Amino acid sequence: MNKLIKLHLGCGERYFDGYVNIDYPQDHQTIIKSKADKFCDILDLHYKPNSIDEIRLHHVFEHFDRPTAIALLCKWRTWLKPGGLLRIETPDAEACYKMMISPFLSFDAKQQVNRHLFGSHEASWAVHWDGWYKDKYKITLEKLGYNDLKFVKNKWGLLRNIEVFARKDNRSISDSKYSKISKEILVHSTVRVNQNNPNIPMGSEINTINTWMDKWRKVFAL
Repeated sequence: MNKLIKLHLGCGERYFDGYVNIDYPQDHQTIIKSKADKFCDILDLHYKPNSIDEIRLHHVFEHFDRPTAIALLCKWRTWLKPGGLLRIETPDAEACYKMMISPFLSFDAKQQVNRHLFGSHEASWAVHWDGWYKDKYKITLEKLGYNDLKFVKNKWGLLRNIEVFARKDNRSISDSKYSKISKEILVHSTVRVNQNNPNIPMGSEINTINTWMDKWRKVFAL
C-alpha cells in the first residue's frame, strides 16, 4: 500500500507524527525552536502534481500577502491528489472585528485581539498580512477548485480562530484558468466606486491589480 504523503507547513514546535513537518530556516527563528523535519521557505517548496494527500497549516497562512496567498492556494491544489485535503487555521477576522467594536471590552482586551489580528512583530516575518473569515474562505476556495468545505471555530481566551477543511475537486484547471480566477478573486479586494458595474475597479486600482498579478505569477511559477 502506498504511504500517504502529508505536509505540515510552518510547524513551529507542533510536531505531527505521520507528516513531513516543514518550517522556516533555523537562522530565521526568534522565540521558538522548531522541531521540523525539513527547514526551508514555504515559497521554495516543489512537489509533483497530484502527489500529496494532505496539506495543513496552523496560524501560518495569514503571514502571506494577498496575491501570494491566492497563488499558494492554486499551487497547493496542483500538488494535491483528487480528493486530497487542505486544512488551514487562522485568526477569525470577522469574529475579531466584532470584538474590537464591542463597548464591553476593555482597552487591554482589545489590544490582545488586535495583536492576534496583526501578528507579534518580533521578526520581519511575524506580521499578519491579511484577514480570513468564513465567507472569504468559502468563496475563494470554491472558485479555485476545492469542495466539501467544513469549518470549525475555536478560541483561546479572548482570541478567536477559524479552521477550514477543504478537498480538491475533480475539475481540471489550467494555469491560465488559475490566473483568470485569481484575478477575479483579487478584484474583490479593490476599491470600486461604480455601483452600476462593481466588477470594475476605480482607475488607480487597476495598477494595483496588475501589480498583484505580477506577484501572483512569480509565486505560482515557483
